[in-house]
Amino acid sequence: MPVIHDLRVLGGDVNFDIYTAGNIATQLSYWMLRTVSGWHAWALTGQSSWVGVVVAADMLPALLIGPWAGVLADRIEVRRVLLACYGAATALFCVMALLAGQDALGIWVLTGMMAANGIVTGFVQPAAHAAITGVCARPQLGTAISLHSILFNVARFIGPAIAGVLIAMSGVALAFWVTAALMALSWLGFALVRFAPLDRMTSSGSVLAETWSAFRFVATAPGSGPIFALFVAAAFLLRPIGELLPELADVTLSGDAETLARLSSAMGLGAIIAGFANMLGGVGGLVRLSYVGAGVAVVGGIGLAMSQTATAAIAFSVLYGAAIAAGGVSAQTVMQVSAPANMRGRIMSLFGMTFRAGPAIGAMAMGVLADRLGLAPVSVAGCIGMLVIVALLARHYGTARDSMKAV
Repeated sequence: MPVIHDLRVLGGDVNFDIYTAGNIATQLSYWMLRTVSGWHAWALTGQSSWVGVVVAADMLPALLIGPWAGVLADRIEVRRVLLACYGAATALFCVMALLAGQDALGIWVLTGMMAANGIVTGFVQPAAHAAITGVCARPQLGTAISLHSILFNVARFIGPAIAGVLIAMSGVALAFWVTAALMALSWLGFALVRFAPLDRMTSSGSVLAETWSAFRFVATAPGSGPIFALFVAAAFLLRPIGELLPELADVTLSGDAETLARLSSAMGLGAIIAGFANMLGGVGGLVRLSYVGAGVAVVGGIGLAMSQTATAAIAFSVLYGAAIAAGGVSAQTVMQVSAPANMRGRIMSLFGMTFRAGPAIGAMAMGVLADRLGLAPVSVAGCIGMLVIVALLARHYGTARDSMKAV
C-alpha cells in the first residue's frame, strides 16, 4: 500500500522524527491549556457565556493578525517564527501557573492571558502549518499531514485526560505548570530540526492585498472552494458545540472536571479514527470525507447536545469528534496540497483564522444564547443551519472530487 511506503520513508528520517516529537509536545500543551482554562473559567463564574468569552479571547486574535502572520510565514524562515512564538508561549504559561498558585488568576486576568496566548498562536499558526513541507518530500506530504492530524487528535485524547487528573488531584496551578513544561520541550525539539529551504514570497504588495490573492485562490479553485466553504460553515455552526462542554459536563450531566476530560478525550478518540480514514483514503477521498463528515457531525452534534447521561454523551462525543476531524483534516490537506509553495503561509493563515476565530465567535454567541435559552436548543439550531449549507454545496461535489483526483 502507498501509505505503508510513505510511513516507512517518514519514519526513517531522523529529522522528521524530531519534528514530530516537538509537534506532539506542542499539541499536548495546547489541549491541556484548552481544558484547564475552560474549566477554570466555569469554576470561577458558573456561566457558559464566560467560557465562551475565554475561548474567544484565545481564538479571536488569530482573525485580527492572521493576514500579517500569513505574509510573515511566506517571507521569513519558518524556524525563526516557531522558536520565537513557542518561547513566548512557554513564558506566558509559567506566569499563568504562578498566578493560579497564588489564587490570583481571576476571570479577567485569565481572559487577558488567553488573549495574549491568542496573539502568539495567531502569529505561529501559518508557519506551523507550512513547516511540514520543509521536513518531508512532496510525494509523502499527504500522508505526513494525515499522520500529524492523528497525532494532534491523540493529544486531544490524552491532553484533556491528563489535565482532568491534575486538576482533580492538585488544582489548576499544577496543570498550568505541566502545560508550560510541555511547551518548553516543544521549543527544544524545533530548535534541533533542520528545515529545507522553501520558496519565499518576492512580491511587495500590501498585507491585505497579498492575503486577498490567497483567499481568491483557495475560494475559487474547483477542488478547494467547496471544501473550504464547508470548513468555514462548520467552524461557526458546529465546532462551538465542543467549546461549550463545561456546561454539559456540570449542569446536564452533574459531573466535574473529570467528566469534562472524558468528553473531550472521547472527541479526541473519534478524531483519531477519522485521521486513519483520511490517511487510508488518500487525496482522492478527501472530498467525500468532507461532505460525509459534515453530515455525520450534524447528527453527532444534535445527539451530544440532547444527551442526558454520561454514556450517551461520550458515545456522541466520539461520533461528533470523528466527523469534525474528518472535515478539518480534509480541508487542511486539500489547501496544503493544492497551494503554491510561496503562497502556502497565507493560505494556511486563512485556515488558521477560520479554525480559531470561527469557534470563538460561535462559542461566544452560543454561550450567551445558551444562558437564556438552554444549551440543547441553541446547539440544535446550529446543526440545522449546517445541514442547509451542506445541501446547498452538494451540487459542487462532483467537480471538487474530479479536480482533487487530478492533483
